[in-house]
Order: sequence, then structure tokens, then C-alpha cells
Amino acid sequence: MADTMTGACNCGAVTYSVKSESVLTYVCHCGNCQKRSGSAFGMGMFIQVDDLTVEGDLTCWERVSDTGLTNPRYSCATCGNVICGLGDYTPGFAKLMPGTLQDTRDIRPDVHIWVGSAQGWVTVPEDALQYYEQPTDIDELLRLVVENLAKAAEKAT
Repeated sequence: MADTMTGACNCGAVTYSVKSESVLTYVCHCGNCQKRSGSAFGMGMFIQVDDLTVEGDLTCWERVSDTGLTNPRYSCATCGNVICGLGDYTPGFAKLMPGTLQDTRDIRPDVHIWVGSAQGWVTVPEDALQYYEQPTDIDELLRLVVENLAKAAEKAT
């Protein structure tokens, strides 16, 4: 992806730029993400919150996870398109909705979570890093993603 990623909501009233690469891109198959997205899964990109600049009016909706953690989601005040989320589980990171990026061609999930709740017709790639539910340790998850990417790079050479 480019050095600076840009994106917008559906109506264009909210725009943003990110001055760093994604740390992690995930697919979440949990029931809440299915309901929120209106689809079979949700996606998110962990980016450093200090690298995100947003322009436009946002609204905030918060949900409390099954484990008691707060998960605010920020949406365009005009069209309702979710732009990003924050969460107690990932301090210092924003969870950007990758479908709002201007260029989505290079998005590749690093991990699938809550695969135990995936729709029956969804096929998760066999070599994908995956968790049956929510990973319990974000540092371990990031380490495993790096290892998985290194293995994939070895196979490609």
C-alpha cells in the first residue's frame, strides 16, 4: 500500500488519512460483527491511532463486549458509515474499516478470529492464522502474525 492511505465514508462527508501501514488486518466472524456489517463477517485494520487524521462530523456508538471491554465505533454523522473503532483491548490502536479506503486492492487479512461463529458457507484459507474465538493476548497475536508472514514469504521464494 502507499505511504499514506486515504479513505472516506459512503457520502464523502467524512474523509481521513493514515500516515503509516496497517499493523494487522483481521476478519472477524463473531455474531456482533455479522450484525454490525450486515454481512458474513467484519474486517478491521489495526493502525496507530496517532497516525490517523479524520475530517468531518462523526457520531459514536459504544458496545460492551462479552468480556466487559468497551468498544466505541465512530461513524459518519450523515450516512452512518462506520469509519473506525477503538477499544480497551487494543490501546493505542484504531481499528479502521478497510472497505472505506480509497484503494482496497492490496488488503490481505493476516488473521481470522471467531471462526467458530463463521457462516457455514464461508471458507477460511487453510494456511490462514485463525482463532476459534477471541485471541486472549494481543502481543502473542502480533508475534504470530509476523511469524505467519515470514513463513508465507519463504514459501513464495
